[in-house]
Amino acid sequence: MNLTNPSKLILDHKKIFLNKKILFSGNIQDSLPEILQTKKSIIHIQKYNFLKFIKKIKKKNIFLNFLIKKKMIKKCNTIIYFFSKDKKEVYFQLKKILSLAKKKKIFVVGENKSGIKSFMNFFRKEINFKKFLYGKKSIIYYKKINHKLLFNLKSYYKINYWKNIPIKFLPGVFGYKKIDSGSELLISTFYKYRFFNKKVLDLCSGSGILSIAIQSIMQNNEITLSESCLTSLSCCKKTFLLNKLKIHVKRSDIYSNIKEKFNVIISNPPVHNNFKKTNYFIKKIIFESKFYLKPNGELRIVSNNSISCLKYFKKNFQKYRVLKKNKNFTVYQGFK
Repeated sequence: MNLTNPSKLILDHKKIFLNKKILFSGNIQDSLPEILQTKKSIIHIQKYNFLKFIKKIKKKNIFLNFLIKKKMIKKCNTIIYFFSKDKKEVYFQLKKILSLAKKKKIFVVGENKSGIKSFMNFFRKEINFKKFLYGKKSIIYYKKINHKLLFNLKSYYKINYWKNIPIKFLPGVFGYKKIDSGSELLISTFYKYRFFNKKVLDLCSGSGILSIAIQSIMQNNEITLSESCLTSLSCCKKTFLLNKLKIHVKRSDIYSNIKEKFNVIISNPPVHNNFKKTNYFIKKIIFESKFYLKPNGELRIVSNNSISCLKYFKKNFQKYRVLKKNKNFTVYQGFK
């Protein structure tokens, strides 16, 4: 049973939660919601890959949505929210929870090194959470919500532009601050190394910028966009509707929900502070691509130069090469 430090802290004080109807939300990274003995457990999943931690709880008590909804809150009297390092995303999600959580108890738990203490000091201007439990590596804050906070979803949307094409973002979506340079380098290869009339999979798509670029530069391709973050998928749908683009959208933990084969797979894999986690994503994308590529199919990805993918391409493809490189990123291409 591999639990994160915040989950271990909660489990060390499990008696507090025994007779509670608990809604779990936020950055769920393990199976604590199944392990913790409660009167009732309800799970709010915001990232599709978090589902792999939840196997025993009834489906009717699992909600897949990028934001909390009123019907989820109604079923509980207590909320446990797992803090993440993306403070803008945390603020966005907590404000929505607090707008619905009047007369509910809420516990916010996170690792000391995550920045949770400074965030809670900042958040005190709106809601004064109290330090509840301390651990060597984690901390829990607590508050009973006595009044309703206002929440306006429209105010959180941000638009960044690529070649005058508007792309919608919400906090937590990759590229929220600005279009990232890794994606820009990968897109630059679309001008010289083009493909037409192909079936394309945009894997771990984030904001959908790679799919948008393909449609703009090459056209006549059938594109399926795949992403685990439900906030990203929601933004992608709004972006494609805004720009009148026909792109299939699918939620998937890398290849977990992919059932077809493609001529081209493109990806800017997710980067984590944990090197092993980033390496896991990249290796899985490369090594399992052969099961999802048609004969002579192509995999094209961009990676930070801190992780060399050449050895992985060498093991998985007979024909491979570096398409483009700068001081920070490298674009790799392999053919089945």
